Amino acid sequence: MQVRYLDGFKFQVEQRGHVLVTDQPRPVSGDEGMTPVELMGAALGGCVAVYAADFLTRNEIPREGLVVEVEWQSATQPNRVGAYNVVVRVPHALTERQNASLSRLVHACTVHNTFSHPPRIDIALTTPISDPQPGDSMPTR
Repeated sequence: MQVRYLDGFKFQVEQRGHVLVTDQPRPVSGDEGMTPVELMGAALGGCVAVYAADFLTRNEIPREGLVVEVEWQSATQPNRVGAYNVVVRVPHALTERQNASLSRLVHACTVHNTFSHPPRIDIALTTPISDPQPGDSMPTR
């Protein structure tokens, strides 16, 4: 996956031939795409939706009308998403057993598991090295 700067706070994300734009709302930027935080919610909702759709298909229950709603609350120190609330709306009646199975399944989606068991994240910084400029602090020995 590559994330490339476009303009303002707008970036183009490419993966497997798919392209999307992430941006910040006005007045900070042009509001031409979801924010990175919104994309995290979309990833969670999309993952839950796929697992729910798979369950419905395997149980011969129509998927039409399936909706997953995602809301989140922010937290601080550090700035982050503090909680997600996900609602899976299945428009067809399920038995108690099917409901329990579906609940277990959607709680096992990869994105949910990743949020529940945070991965190690390594961030490498590469930048050309420039000559020191007047006023730059120099390392002391």
